[in-house]
Amino acid sequence: MKSDVSCRRVPLCRKFLFAALLTLAGLCPPGLVHEAGAALRARESVSVEAATNPQPAADDILLPMPGGLHMAFRLVAVPAKGLLWDMPLRPGRDDAANNERAFYDRRYAAALAAPFTLDDLPDGWRKAAPKGSHYFYLVAKYEVSRLQYDAVMRDTPPDTASLAPDAARPVTDVSWYDAVDFTRRYTQWLLQNAPDSLPRYAGDSRNVGFVRLPTETEWEYAARGGQFAGTQQLMQEDFFVMADGTNYADYAVYRPEGAGRIEEDVERIGSRKPNPLGLHDTAGNAAEMTLEPFRFSVAGRLHGSAGGMVRKGGSFLSGEAEIMPGRREETPFFLQDGPAHARDLGFRPVISGINTPGGDRPETLVAEWNRAGESASPLPAQDQQAGRNPLEELDRLLASAPNEGVKKNLLALRTTLKENNIMQERQKQLEAQSLLRTGLYLIETIRNYASRQQSLDSQLVLMKKDVKIAKGEVKQRLQKLITQSTEARKQYGTGIERTLSFYLGKLEEAGRLDAALFTDSMTQLGKDFPGSDVFNENMRRNMDIFTRQTQEARRGKALDRRRILQQILAK
Repeated sequence: MKSDVSCRRVPLCRKFLFAALLTLAGLCPPGLVHEAGAALRARESVSVEAATNPQPAADDILLPMPGGLHMAFRLVAVPAKGLLWDMPLRPGRDDAANNERAFYDRRYAAALAAPFTLDDLPDGWRKAAPKGSHYFYLVAKYEVSRLQYDAVMRDTPPDTASLAPDAARPVTDVSWYDAVDFTRRYTQWLLQNAPDSLPRYAGDSRNVGFVRLPTETEWEYAARGGQFAGTQQLMQEDFFVMADGTNYADYAVYRPEGAGRIEEDVERIGSRKPNPLGLHDTAGNAAEMTLEPFRFSVAGRLHGSAGGMVRKGGSFLSGEAEIMPGRREETPFFLQDGPAHARDLGFRPVISGINTPGGDRPETLVAEWNRAGESASPLPAQDQQAGRNPLEELDRLLASAPNEGVKKNLLALRTTLKENNIMQERQKQLEAQSLLRTGLYLIETIRNYASRQQSLDSQLVLMKKDVKIAKGEVKQRLQKLITQSTEARKQYGTGIERTLSFYLGKLEEAGRLDAALFTDSMTQLGKDFPGSDVFNENMRRNMDIFTRQTQEARRGKALDRRRILQQILAK
């Protein structure tokens, strides 16, 4: 009895060893070793939730997995006005321009689109979709955990009654080919066991969504915050916008310079804060594989040589520079001893689909192509006859072509002209969005100058009151502050006037835009400011002001500086 009491008083983490020693001495009941071992395993085990979705959110999209598990995904929305339109992006890093990694990480021209329309998504997923014209893909909320990997890759489902702590860590030390095989097996399992959980194209009974690795552009757009990051943030930020009072360590498992403690292995999935899209561990923890091969970034485009696999996001072994979303690393598909793998490299899948399904999609694509570039003209207005469209003129010539040779040449010319028109149409929209965005930020700049000026006015009133009763050195300091504040107030006033002049010029430019182009560009621009914080609310207010004032400019109404300024500063 004495030995039993003594054994119960020992902390659980040492109970198993102590009980075993007592057993060897013949002093502990025979069943105690098994009891202590079971208790120790139970305390160290993790829950299924910790290994699948440790930070659940109401708008998570959960797909089933073998063994009663699930995988959490987030819906990614790509703004576009049609199936043949895409979103221009510049992946990479700005600070890579003048260092030895410029040809790795320098920003380059890219574009992003997605295959699914709102009608292609299951009903339950649509609540997570933003308003407006978007196309969609899904990205896993976390890196694939070891439990999830085993559930798909093993013939028998894992025992979830008592999971080892490693079950909740990202799976690593697997090759790119293993990751691709995981996506194949998981898709096949879903088709056989839960086909309704995948997106299906409206009107197409054959094609269905599938699981795969993300492209580099898909990965980086999602890692930067997706639809919750505005165009300016995507183009200018090297990281996503972090919440006030947070730093990189709140979002990433990595090795900060000078850190007193560093991680020696990947942490559990979801151990850090999510990015604006709701994704965890896109920075640090396990680096992540992408679908396509690595190419150098040279002269604003990707180089022609396709090498190893693109590795993104950095890991627990990485420094700060390596966890930036735009960082680009190359990993070989094979080493001398076989497929390459690393203890800090894992993956997260996406759900995508084909671009050319059946149903109404082929007819819609053809209709969009037929409309594209038909109304635009590559020639300046003064060089055209009134009401004439060069493509229409070519169509007339085609109708009366004397032979097949002439007809073939005219068709080639028409195709070239149409492609040029499409390129100009896209360029016009980008230029229009840039113009409008500048106008919105100029309004915000004017308002900030005025706010600072008003703050100084309040301080000056108090200081002028205090200086009347102050004496000696205090009086001298107050007089100096009054002089400095008066000069600063004057500079803010100059800033307001100069910015207002620039803004009026942008209003006149906007007033000359085609009305449909202005409306469409403003709609697309509005997607940059979806949040409910002060900044986003101010920018939406600026959009209303700019739209009203542009309408006045379009009607030829004189742009009175005082009235324009009053409208901007009105409460």
